[in-house]
Amino acid sequence: MYLLAHAMAGILVGIVLAAIVGDRRVVALAALGAVLPDLIDKPLGHIFLAGTVNYGRIYFHGLTVLFLVLIAGLLLYRYRGQVGHLAVAAGMASHQFLDAMWRHPVEWFWPFLGPLPRHDYAEDYFWDALLRELAQPSEWLFFFLIAGLFAYLYRRELGALLARLTDPSTRHVLVAALGLTIIAALVAGRRFLP
Repeated sequence: MYLLAHAMAGILVGIVLAAIVGDRRVVALAALGAVLPDLIDKPLGHIFLAGTVNYGRIYFHGLTVLFLVLIAGLLLYRYRGQVGHLAVAAGMASHQFLDAMWRHPVEWFWPFLGPLPRHDYAEDYFWDALLRELAQPSEWLFFFLIAGLFAYLYRRELGALLARLTDPSTRHVLVAALGLTIIAALVAGRRFLP
């Protein structure tokens, strides 16, 4: 599944948690937890461990790391009343559910079923997969949905931030960043679309 689809699932989990605990900050934390496995495991497995494991569903896609985050979250909730780590754990659990990790028991139960197996992906798989993801219309749809949801949920904070961005040099930086994003999308689209 794609990164922003996972983020959207994390946001939905976070909205439910926010309704339960009365703190909308957990929405962003659940979204972070939902994308964290891919943000860590994909580069780690396909770039840094390309000569050994060469797989993007390793440590943070497994129950071991999920339970460590969950235990830390339970301890922080018990002794400090903080629910942030629990929201991150819930997001990570949604990621594992959407990736159907039970179909990959060695990775899901690592290290209890033995070492991670080696996979044979192409040398430039990570970068090609990243460009393919940028070319997916569904990812752009999720991007706009997520941006709209965050703009609505955090409208007060966003208003305060926009008020601080009245400096013209800051606007130039934002316009340049938007321009680079559009160029990246066009390059990705040109490479993967007919």
